[in-house]
Formats: sequence, C-alpha cells, structure tokens
Amino acid sequence: MEPTSINNIDSSFCKRLSIFFADIDDTITTHGKLPATTFDAMWELKENGIKFVPVTGRPAGWCDMIARMWPVAGVVGENGAFYYSYDEVNRKFIRRYVDSDEKRAESRKRLQHLRQRVLKEVPGCGIASDQEFRTADLAIDFCEDVKRLPQDQIDKICRIAAEEGTTAKVSSIHVNCWYGDYDKVSCFNTFINDFTGKTLEDLQEEIIFAGDSPNDEPMFKALHHSIAVANIKNFLNQITYKPRYITQKESGEGFWEAVQLILKKRNS
Repeated sequence: MEPTSINNIDSSFCKRLSIFFADIDDTITTHGKLPATTFDAMWELKENGIKFVPVTGRPAGWCDMIARMWPVAGVVGENGAFYYSYDEVNRKFIRRYVDSDEKRAESRKRLQHLRQRVLKEVPGCGIASDQEFRTADLAIDFCEDVKRLPQDQIDKICRIAAEEGTTAKVSSIHVNCWYGDYDKVSCFNTFINDFTGKTLEDLQEEIIFAGDSPNDEPMFKALHHSIAVANIKNFLNQITYKPRYITQKESGEGFWEAVQLILKKRNS
C-alpha cells in the first residue's frame, strides 16, 4: 500500500503518542545539517510530554554526544547495536549494547577483510569519515564525502557484504555492515522494555517512527504508525514495506511539518 498524506493522521493517535522515534540523516537533517526548526521540534515534543528517540546508523561517538546534549530520552545507534541514554536527575549515563565487548571486538576484526575487499573492488567508494568512532559496524560511504556512486555499484557493495556473511543496510549516504542478529527494531524494543516495562506490541498505538530510506524498512514493517519525509520517493520502488504516512516536504522540513501537525492535533 502506498503511503497516505501525513494530514490524514488520526487526532486520537496524536493525543496518545508517547514516544517518537526518528532516523537522523536526511530525515531530521537537511543537506547534512541540523536545521534550527528540527532542534525546536525536538524541544516541542519534550515539552508536550512526548519522548524523542533518534534511531540511526551513526556511530557510538556521535550517540554519546546526542544522548547528553540533545533533548532526547535516548538514542539507538549503529543500526541497533546499542542504545545510549542520559539520566539527568541522577547524572548517570546508560550504555546498553546488544553484543558483549568481546564479540564486538571480534566482529571489528572480521570486518577488516570486508573493508579491504570493498575498497579494492568498488572504485570510488570510501570508508565513512566517522568510522573511527564506531563500536560495532563498518560504514561504506557512497555519497557523503565521495562523489555519488551509481546504483549498480551500491548494489555491488551489498553483494560483497553478503558474500562475507554480514548484514548490510543501505541508508541515504552509507552502506552499513555488521555481524550480529540485531537491527533497529530489536534494539528500540529493548529500549521500550527497559524504560516502560512494556513491549513494542503493547505500545503500538502510542509510538511512531519517521524515516527516509531503505534501511528504515524494518521500522516501517514493525510499527503500525510510521512516517516518511518526502525524499522517500527516491526509494519507494526499492522497499516492500512502506511507511503509513508521507510528508509534503523533504528531510528536516518534512520532520518539522510532521511534528507541527501532530502537536496541533494533539492539543486541539
């Protein structure tokens, strides 16, 4: 089913909404920057009693800063390898990893072979500039700091990753590769359980996710309520499980559009 306009989101759901999950790159950012309207929208969600939780492929180093300095309840990083949260009252930083330190270290060693193969076999790609801040995965850059690769070369990266036995997910800028049986959905389910004592299924009518690319498909599939910003149109033919709603505007402006509409209906 094709997504319907965000204008059709139900007012009663907006009033029940308790947790707003969202991708970062090209969902709440625009051309690699965090607009002032996005930051304002995060604060508006918090002030209206809605927990905001970014769910991203970005690295642990970034997520440490986000958990501490943004108005968020937590952040899921490296496509579900962990979540971080900062308890402001008790001044306690919470780090919850899916895999042990030993298993993550072993995975990083195994990913070195994949790194060498991809750089050799896919000219023009690069290793993401934030790789040194990662704890669990390998991020292959196909357009952030390199000239954008054609789709067949992005597909080739994914084929090589599959040959090496890794999970590979394509974002709007990177192919993220990792060893392990986790994804964004499994990790934010852990977050929900740790913070509410409930499960994703228990809270289906109180949570929503916003995304923009194929690596958000597990979230679109798992949640009853999901949003895509308008730039998802570049990828709709690549995904089976589509978002329920779509914004008129792209990227950060689309996120702001969705938040303003939800809060308007929530407070009407």
